[in-house]
Amino acid sequence: MRLLAPPAHAVQLLTWNLTSGDDLGEIRAEIHRHFEDGLSELAGRMALVVTELAGNALRHGRPPVVVQVLQDADCYLLDVADHAPEHVPHLAAPTSSVLPGGRGLLIASTLAQQLCWYPGDRTKHVWASFPARDEPMS
Repeated sequence: MRLLAPPAHAVQLLTWNLTSGDDLGEIRAEIHRHFEDGLSELAGRMALVVTELAGNALRHGRPPVVVQVLQDADCYLLDVADHAPEHVPHLAAPTSSVLPGGRGLLIASTLAQQLCWYPGDRTKHVWASFPARDEPMS
């Protein structure tokens, strides 16, 4: 994963503070509602990626976990922050193991245009970008 902050001029569209995995269903539903005007494939990819990134933050980070959807001129950004900047995220190597877990960042990197992270003063942010036009995955 690249160490890179998202574009500074991105505008916040949606934000949530997570306390548990129970909050993820509402976040997915709100993403689908926000992008219901012709961007359903984009919303589906973003909903899956938010589940993986926020789930990782809840499991491996420290609260509060903050999720934001941002918009740049040509893309949407999904930013997930937790308060464990010392836990550097890394992509696990693909495996044929059937054991659960360990694939969240790999799934996110497959569905997003790019997947990056950066540390804040007391936070760690993992973010994914998606093209602003709803283009089918190839």
